[in-house]
Amino acid sequence: MLTVRLTGFVSFLRENGFPVGVEDATLLVDMASRIGILDRQVLRWSAQSLLCRRAADQHRFGELFDSWFLPPNRRSYVESPRGGAGALERGASNTGGYDSSEGMPTYGGGESETTEPERGSAAQRGASAAETLAQADFRHLHQPHEMRELEALMRGFAFRLRKLTLRRESAGGALRVDLPGTARLSVSHGGEPIELAFRQRRQTPPRLILLLDVSRSMNLYSFFFLRLARALQAVRLDTHVFIWHTQLSGVSEALRDPDPWRAQERLQLLSAGWAGGTRIGDCLEQFEREHRGIVHSRTAIIVVSDGYDTGDPARLTAAVRRLRRRARRFVWLNPLAANSDYQPLARSMQAVLPELDLFAPANNLTSIERVLPSLVLALR
Repeated sequence: MLTVRLTGFVSFLRENGFPVGVEDATLLVDMASRIGILDRQVLRWSAQSLLCRRAADQHRFGELFDSWFLPPNRRSYVESPRGGAGALERGASNTGGYDSSEGMPTYGGGESETTEPERGSAAQRGASAAETLAQADFRHLHQPHEMRELEALMRGFAFRLRKLTLRRESAGGALRVDLPGTARLSVSHGGEPIELAFRQRRQTPPRLILLLDVSRSMNLYSFFFLRLARALQAVRLDTHVFIWHTQLSGVSEALRDPDPWRAQERLQLLSAGWAGGTRIGDCLEQFEREHRGIVHSRTAIIVVSDGYDTGDPARLTAAVRRLRRRARRFVWLNPLAANSDYQPLARSMQAVLPELDLFAPANNLTSIERVLPSLVLALR
């Protein structure tokens, strides 16, 4: 029933002019199976982030969502472009649970008197609120509802990033002649290679390695980057996550735990010394020593840190230089760099900047969205 309702919703959006298709329906079902459907707002915001690619879609999504999922006596009716002018009719109250039926939504029978600003006002306010939340500095977000809404936005961003990697993989596999296969086919032609066999070139999928600073100076940001890492892993992106302060700990398995409370307990056990001091060079050397095997030619190593280090800057520089030779990209994201008066005065930052492929601010979701898609595209 869940699959039918969700795939039907994607078809419904397509009937109303949204540029969505079968791949979007598959991603929506996968997303719903992971986040659940008990919280209507979480499902709504997640679906909106996944399926809306244009500003006009953002304006209309809210009422289309309610038309499909709310019970018939509490839904806003929508007329499909195939059946008429496609105008929205103002329905009764839009509160309540989901419609448990599997049928198609009821379409309106005629032209509505509702004006365009009225039709899009609720969805427009929602889109504006989401944009404001995405631009808010992480250290200013404290309310539980802000946390939930930001997590939904992160999940939507992770799905879009996953779709980007899938498109890149499908576009990058060039055909090559399969010599053994061609030789076998030539037997029936007297040894003449009249019929060629081809094989698809296998490509190693892009890999993201997140090295997250959880020292005291990063305490206001590390919580959110762990949530983002969890969202990236939930959509099956090839992501490895480590946290560090004075020592390095792998947390990928803990983040993949479907029980959030158990995952939190596992993180607490792994992060002994959380919010302590920082030895960036030592931690990168530990990563190189214990985990260098996971770094390949399509890997981006992403360090998330403010750069405050109590260790030797020369050790840090040497470790970054060695890892950069193994990886495709070495990126450093610094939340403090978003400040207009920021200058890299810390010795470690001054020492390591010439070795980086990219140094960028990352204090909110918008700044992260500017970096990660282009980084994934570069891993080709």
